[in-house]
Amino acid sequence: MVRIGWALFAACAIVGCGGGSGQSPGNVNAFSCSIGVQRQAIHDIMLEWYFFNDEPEQQQKYAGLDPATFAMPEDLLAFLRYRPEQFDRGFSFITTTLADSQFFGEGEFVGFGFGSKFVDSPLNADLRLTQVFPGSPAALGGFVRGHRIVMIDGRTIAEIGQAEGVSAVLGAGGDGFTLTFLMRDALGDDFEVEVTKALVTIDPIPSTAVFDVAGAKVGYVDFRTFISTANAELDLAFAQFESQNVSALIVDLRYNGGGLVSTAEQLANLIGGIIANGQVLSETLFNSAKSAFDSIVRFRDDLPGSLSLLQQVVFITTGSSASASELVINALLPHTVVTLVGSDTFGKPVGQSGFPYCNDELLFRPVTFETVNALREGQYFDGLGVNCAATDELQFALGDPVEASLAAALGFIETGMCASIALQSKPSAPAARHQDLLREPGAPAAQRLLGAY
Repeated sequence: MVRIGWALFAACAIVGCGGGSGQSPGNVNAFSCSIGVQRQAIHDIMLEWYFFNDEPEQQQKYAGLDPATFAMPEDLLAFLRYRPEQFDRGFSFITTTLADSQFFGEGEFVGFGFGSKFVDSPLNADLRLTQVFPGSPAALGGFVRGHRIVMIDGRTIAEIGQAEGVSAVLGAGGDGFTLTFLMRDALGDDFEVEVTKALVTIDPIPSTAVFDVAGAKVGYVDFRTFISTANAELDLAFAQFESQNVSALIVDLRYNGGGLVSTAEQLANLIGGIIANGQVLSETLFNSAKSAFDSIVRFRDDLPGSLSLLQQVVFITTGSSASASELVINALLPHTVVTLVGSDTFGKPVGQSGFPYCNDELLFRPVTFETVNALREGQYFDGLGVNCAATDELQFALGDPVEASLAAALGFIETGMCASIALQSKPSAPAARHQDLLREPGAPAAQRLLGAY
């Protein structure tokens, strides 16, 4: 969820962002301002802009607070996060201005170029690849969706999990950092390969398709992340859908952890602009001291690819579908037939604004606003519940109609029913499912938005 360049306030460019992304600034001593200046900047920005400042317990944190009592800016931020087990679950973060621009503006990050998740539970140490970015070091090393990571640098996944954790190992180092992976392919054969981190270019829309379902045209789009390089690809994909008279749509957001609000609004308008033209798409609400910045965005029907025959839309989601992904779903719920297939979403109804500091070398993105839909519904910190539960079958490529989640989506469009599965109600404790997305607060943007390294 991100609005770029809303305004300038106190020399800080406010950039609306949702997605819980972050990148550790590394050695804070390497920047041109002191640690003390950095700490004070975090304190002052939080005191003025933090969305949760209306909460009495948050106000108590500021009373008599001396930033100098915290060793590092990250320590101060950790203290100031509002109820991190439930609300600000690492969503407020510190990054560098360069890394932020590189990811959101250019669609690039330094990494191996793959996403992964534990199958069933981290306790069983069965770590599988969920996605591999074309042309990335991982792809060149022979990595394929569904492959299992057996060992890293001679250590088993179980050993790493009991020590510093897989996220810490994969997230370490920068350009040129090398790890040796022991992989197991779909046939059960093992192979070992060295992979070196390099600049990875994200393809935000890896695949699209049009399926014939009971005489109707159903569009499918695998949408990886809400970044500016996705805008032209979205326009092209939806223009093709419109030219083929698509009347139902499947949007695959299973690993989409969010991104730019402007791109989320574009997707929402391409889907529902004609259906809901002029009606409320979303409201953006700040804390009471900053309510002058509250705003309303309405649906518009002037995008060339907006679907004119759309009757229903199905979203494929998991616990890694977050923020801007949820914004789009929530915005459409009051206006058209929306179905969720897969598993419940992550639960991030809030977004961040960006404040440059330390001579514009660093960027602080605290949670500054929440979004609600036309019915003023929001606050879905427990996630958005699915209508049809379905598994993410890693042995099949995304976009393969026999893969369980896509098959369930196509089946629901055809029959209006969940194949062999009753409609699902939300579990009472969804937070445990979110570990794939909610990694350590200092994780790079690609890691937190894409679940990728």
